[in-house]
Order: sequence, then structure tokens, then C-alpha cells
Amino acid sequence: MNSLVEKYDSALKQTMIQLGASEKLSRARLWAIERVRAEHKKANDKAAEEKEILRAKFEELEGKLMSDRAAKKKLTREKVCLEQANAALEKEKAELQEERDAAVEKLIKERKCLKDSRSQEFTLERVRVQAAMTDKSSRCFDRVRDYFARRNVFEKVKSLYGQASGTRKCLEVIKDGGTEIPQEMIDVFIEREKLHEAEVAKLGVGPLSEDDLTLSPLVLPSRFVNEDFKATLDPYGSNSEDPSVDVTSTPVEQVEALEKTNPEKDSVSVQGSGAKDVNPKDPVEVSDTSSEEREEEDQTKKAPSPTPVEGEKASNETDK
Repeated sequence: MNSLVEKYDSALKQTMIQLGASEKLSRARLWAIERVRAEHKKANDKAAEEKEILRAKFEELEGKLMSDRAAKKKLTREKVCLEQANAALEKEKAELQEERDAAVEKLIKERKCLKDSRSQEFTLERVRVQAAMTDKSSRCFDRVRDYFARRNVFEKVKSLYGQASGTRKCLEVIKDGGTEIPQEMIDVFIEREKLHEAEVAKLGVGPLSEDDLTLSPLVLPSRFVNEDFKATLDPYGSNSEDPSVDVTSTPVEQVEALEKTNPEKDSVSVQGSGAKDVNPKDPVEVSDTSSEEREEEDQTKKAPSPTPVEGEKASNETDK
């Protein structure tokens, strides 16, 4: 009996010990479970918050996506409109390019025709001026050539006159020296002397004038010069209102004043004034009017012929 009680007591103690251990274990498990529950709740709350945040972000992104889709559709429509406008502009550009090419080609042809016409007009004008210059210079050269031809004839006749006069004088001197010379021979040379003297007086070639060796200006009328517009131009240039410029005096007076103030640069000043007086728009000047007037005067009035005594002196000097 006692052994049973002892076994019972020992079993009860053991059971109580096990029960205490199990209670401790259960409390530990309960604490662990509570901790896990708290952590799980905390994690659930955090997950809920994150889910709410993600839902808000998703809604925001969904709104943005919808707006982006709408904007994309709008941009697509605008792109189609722009492509259509670009196609229309390209077509218009091609048409304008064709029109421009046609206009440029037409202008090139017109410019070529105008250039050819201008070149032809300029060539004709140049030929006309050259012909006028050649005609004027030819007349001057003809006068000089005629003068030298008449001069050669005059010198020849003058030489014959000097020979006849000298021979007559020699025969007279020889006859006065006592040599017998027929008077008929002397009369022959006297007749020759009179004949050549008359020819010398008839020819009467004087010295060549310096004016015959120069060409005076001639204003040729040109259809390229507008005389009405030329009359409106200021001959003194655009600085005529400058008080330092003297526009009352002629260019020649200005050159003379400049020569007086600076005599070492006379030639340069004269050349400069001459260059300033030339207007590039003036008509071509190649005249010989003064030479023509002198030619008419030569035809109406001959130069005085040398006397027989002067001709004889000249022939004697030539013989010497």
C-alpha cells in the first residue's frame, strides 16, 4: 500500500513537474504566438499601408496613362494633319521650284539677248567712233602728206631756181673776168631763172603749222547719252556745297592758282586737273574742226612766197 502511495506521489510529483514544465512551455509558446501575431499584424498593417500607397500610385499612373493615351491620340491626329500639310507644302514647293526655274531660264535668255544686243550696239558705236576717228585722222594725215608733197616739189623747183641763178652769176663773173662767153648762153639761164622764179612764187609753200599735227576735240552725238539728264548734273560734283571748294572758278584757273602755289608739281597738277575735267559719260570727242577751218583758210589764202633773193641765199647756203 505504501509503495503504491509512494508510486502515486512520485507519479503525481512527476506529473506536477511535467505540468509546470508544460505550463512554462505553453506560456513560452503563447508569448511566441503573441509576438508572431503582433509581428504579423504589424506586417499586415504595413502591407495594407503599402497596398493603399500602391493603389493610389496605380490610380495616379492609370490616370496618367489615360491622359497619355488621349495625348497620343491627339498627337497622332496632329501628326496626320501635319503630314497632309507637309505634303501640300512639298507639292507647292515643287510647283514654285518649277515656276522659279522657268522664270530663271526666261531671265537668262532675256539677259543673253540683252547682252548680245548691248554688245552689238556697243560694237556698232565703237565702229562708228573708229570710223569717225579714222576719217578725221586721215584728213589730217592727208593734209600733212599733201604738204610734204608740195614741199618736195617746191624744194625741187627752188633748187632748179638756185642752180639757174648760180650758173648765171658764175657765167657773168667769168665773162667779167675776160673770158668770152656768148650772151645767148647767159640769156638761156636768165630765162630759166625767171621761169623757176615764177614757179617758186606760184608754189609758195610756207612752214608746217603745229596745229596741223594735232587733233582738236569733236563731240560726236551718241544715242547712249541723255542730254536732258546730263544738263541736270552738277558739273562740280556732290561737294559743291563745301565752302572749301571754289566752284566759281574754272578748272584752268584752279590749275593756274595751284601752279603758282606749288611750282614744283606743275605737271602733276595739270594732269590731275585734266583727268578731273573728263566725264566718263560724255560723248566721244575726236574732232578736227579747227583743222578743217585751217584747211579752208589755206585754200582761200596761200602763205607768202619767198623772194628770189631769199631763195638765192637759201640755195647758196645749200650749195655750201
